[in-house]
Amino acid sequence: MRVNHCGEVCAQALYQGQALTAKSSQTTAILMQAAEEEMDHLAWCEQRIRELDSHVSYLNPLWYAASFTMGAVAGMLGDRINLGFVAATEQEVCRHLNDHLEKVSANDDKTIAVMRKMREDENGHAATALEQGGMQFPKPVKSMMHLVSKLMTRTTYWV
Repeated sequence: MRVNHCGEVCAQALYQGQALTAKSSQTTAILMQAAEEEMDHLAWCEQRIRELDSHVSYLNPLWYAASFTMGAVAGMLGDRINLGFVAATEQEVCRHLNDHLEKVSANDDKTIAVMRKMREDENGHAATALEQGGMQFPKPVKSMMHLVSKLMTRTTYWV
């Protein structure tokens, strides 16, 4: 759950950075709506971490700063890329959640319920971004995003 929590911290940062530099008010509204929904995910993960007697990642401030910067840059590149970045990011998050759902104990109903609802919302964010004109990123870009995701998830798991 620490990794999922960190992912939600990063989502807040990405959306805030993207909204700050978005070219249109429509794109800003889409980003802010998604960020609001991500706040629920953040709260759910934090609650579940407490229930599991664990702690959030000590690296969250670093990941927040890096994500905010990436989001701001994506927004500067125009709404098509900005929304495409949302879609690609959320697709990567869903991939992570699917992997995590396969590994979590089948008896951990609370964690499973949280992750399934998060996955449903993340899929919705990706679909909305593409419907609103976001570009589908090419495979090499998605591969690079996957590598960054792996770095974040592996370090956050331990720290």
